[in-house]
Amino acid sequence: MSMHCETDKKRRLPYIEPTIRTIAGFLLSMIGVLLYLHDEKTVLWLGMLFFISLNLFQSGFSRWCLMEKLLKYMGLRSELDEIRQLGERLHESAERQAGHMDTLNMLNEAVLELSLEGEILSFSDGWNRLLGQDISAAETDRKPLVDCVEERDADIITRMLERIMSTQEHVLRIRFRLIGSAKDECWVEGHFMRDQHDTARARIKGVLRDVTEAHQQERQIHHMAMHDALTGLPNRSLLEGRMTQALAHAKRYGFRVGVLFIDLDNFKQVNDANGHKSGDQLLVRVSHVLGQRLRCSDTLARWGGDEFVVLLPDLIDRAAGMRAVATDLMTALEDELQNDGIEAAVTLSIGAANYPGDADNAEVLLARADKALYFAKSQGRNNVQVYGEMRESHLGIDDFDITARFSKAVKARQMQVHYQLIVDAVTHAPAGIEALARWHDERHGWVSPASFIPIAENLGLIQDVSRQVIEQSLVDFKKLRQHYPALFLSVNISTRLLADSHFSKWLCERVDSHEIDPHRIKLEMTESLSLLGACSACKVLRELQETGFYLSLDDFGTGFSSLSQLHELPFNELKIDMSFVRRYHEEKGRIMLAGIIGMGHALGFRIVAEGVEQAAQARVLRDLGGDLLQGYFFSKPLPVDECLLRLQKKPETETCSSPMTA
Repeated sequence: MSMHCETDKKRRLPYIEPTIRTIAGFLLSMIGVLLYLHDEKTVLWLGMLFFISLNLFQSGFSRWCLMEKLLKYMGLRSELDEIRQLGERLHESAERQAGHMDTLNMLNEAVLELSLEGEILSFSDGWNRLLGQDISAAETDRKPLVDCVEERDADIITRMLERIMSTQEHVLRIRFRLIGSAKDECWVEGHFMRDQHDTARARIKGVLRDVTEAHQQERQIHHMAMHDALTGLPNRSLLEGRMTQALAHAKRYGFRVGVLFIDLDNFKQVNDANGHKSGDQLLVRVSHVLGQRLRCSDTLARWGGDEFVVLLPDLIDRAAGMRAVATDLMTALEDELQNDGIEAAVTLSIGAANYPGDADNAEVLLARADKALYFAKSQGRNNVQVYGEMRESHLGIDDFDITARFSKAVKARQMQVHYQLIVDAVTHAPAGIEALARWHDERHGWVSPASFIPIAENLGLIQDVSRQVIEQSLVDFKKLRQHYPALFLSVNISTRLLADSHFSKWLCERVDSHEIDPHRIKLEMTESLSLLGACSACKVLRELQETGFYLSLDDFGTGFSSLSQLHELPFNELKIDMSFVRRYHEEKGRIMLAGIIGMGHALGFRIVAEGVEQAAQARVLRDLGGDLLQGYFFSKPLPVDECLLRLQKKPETETCSSPMTA
């Protein structure tokens, strides 16, 4: 049933259709009652019809009417219970939606609703929290999301909108930076999807969360993965990536690329003498000095240990350019360290190679620069060698091959041990044997220790070599002592071994496993005493001495501060360097020998002279009071079986029995 009524501007009812009067049961005197309806502003703002309930009926129960705001409030009123039910459902839905929004506002995440063009239609309170501001809906209404994003990330939003329209991907995940945040940098991660449920309205829904802290942690982890922890320089991974880019650029535009392979000369000795903390500080200092001398486009990387690599992209003059940079680096470091005592001994050996002259890929280019570096070290260190010049002059051709083959031999435990007799200075009776490392290569034959020991030190393999020699010599010594129980075994160790906190325990366990008395083992130090004196390894030496090991100072007389530090070191024996023995026939030479032997005895040291090659040398050393002699005059280094045969021979003393003549 339809009914008609109208109101005046004061919202009174000047006219009510008779049907209404009948149904409502109103008396005519009730006409003109004031209706309290919603005002025009409310109607216009919400833009919708109102369902209102008026108690207009004497019968006491309500009827619903549908009213529309015009100049007058005109309406058609029907008794439509269906409309009433719809209104109730809409009211319940609105309450549920309000509840959902309250829940969303409690979340840390920001919930956005965007148009397909990327305009912000609505947002939760999390959006304000992300921006650190209190923004009203009116301020953000229809504002493009891209306007809230840093300019450098604007393309990310644009591509997201394009993909969400052109693909069937359910959810798109992106990361970008917001502007206007209270933070210096606000990274957010957004998940966006097109609303597939509301087909009437084309919308994009998004959820954003603050990932600033996580992003910074990820960036820090990535930096740590690509940089050296100590110096902060690029590491191998980052260097190789930059080399690949530099070579690709050079190939495209016809440029040259240079590589300098750098090694710190004498760093290991300084590190052993002053301790690892001091060594680390020196590495940081060196990296700073070198970095200051390079261009912004160059890369200084730490390769490992005391080795660095410099990448020189867009090199103009290959050999001269690389040599000029290398020389400048050497001079800069020398100037920096010239007044720093022992650290002044640290210099640079540098090998250089370039693309395209020496190699056409990063791996070979590094290998060629590395080969030039080893040649530089073999030439006395503190110099520069360019691979191209070496190739043209046929220099160092075998060095790299020997280095590579030696490294494989050590890893395959192919080092051999020979033994040289140490005899009594008076009777020439065998007193002990010294274990000496030997290496035989199928291609190069017997390689001199003078060649492979520096290689072992440069490659960081000297500890492996020493351990192999010690292990094998203990096995052989046990066999020899079955025939000659009074023998002692002398083995060479380096301060680098002593710096290993596990070495002392390892050595004691090995000696004990072979049932050998530590008193029968002599440990010889091969480093310069000037570097050893300040070394923390002295503590380890004292522990070994207290365990029963006999300690000998090898090459005595070659260290410039040996005499001033003798009283600080726990040695039992001095071993005179062969350079003094060779000068036995000179008056000054004999005076030096007499002085060393006399001083050593006065300080309680046993005296051993090595490098004895002539009977006359043996006589002089005997008459000066030397205790033990060693050299080719008595025996060259021999394999264990030949050494056993040599021990069975009676000592020949008649050749040197006459006293020394003036």
